Amino acid sequence: MNWTAPSLATIVLAAAAPALTAPDNAKAFAAFVKVCGDTHGDYSAISTAADANGWKTTQVKADPFPGVTVAESLSRDTSASGSALTLYAWRGAKGAIQISECKVRIGKGKLAEMQAAAQAWLGFAPQDATAKKATFLFTDEGGAHRALGPADRDAAAAGAGLQMMTVSGDPDGAIVSILKIKK
Repeated sequence: MNWTAPSLATIVLAAAAPALTAPDNAKAFAAFVKVCGDTHGDYSAISTAADANGWKTTQVKADPFPGVTVAESLSRDTSASGSALTLYAWRGAKGAIQISECKVRIGKGKLAEMQAAAQAWLGFAPQDATAKKATFLFTDEGGAHRALGPADRDAAAAGAGLQMMTVSGDPDGAIVSILKIKK
């Protein structure tokens, strides 16, 4: 039998292969921010941002918030540096309260990295966090995110809007969403 030992380059490339195919969670989170964060939960802006950034229409649908009458919804997908991304967005009402959601499922997304990215983007720690989910409550004031305490929530909903960002684990990755409530 004629066997040749693998070259050093082959060994190094084989060891690096998992790192070369690992998704870039920062780029996946940045894609979420473009369609969900920068649009402030405005459905028309979400749709425009998705179109402008190359998201393709898909037939997968998201479940809206219980009791909400949905006026419009969309679902799109794309990829970002090794992660399959699926966007779900809708807007509707529950009585006089306007509610919208923008959610991105990030395949291979790492929960801890997504939570850290959300915290850096918002500028504050989550108000509630477990090993499987982090929740941030905030409003936009003068172009900046402001964390909300329990006493601030009604005023935020009556003003610029109460926003709840959740970052949760998923069997295939992570889910990042912003639910916006406006009275």
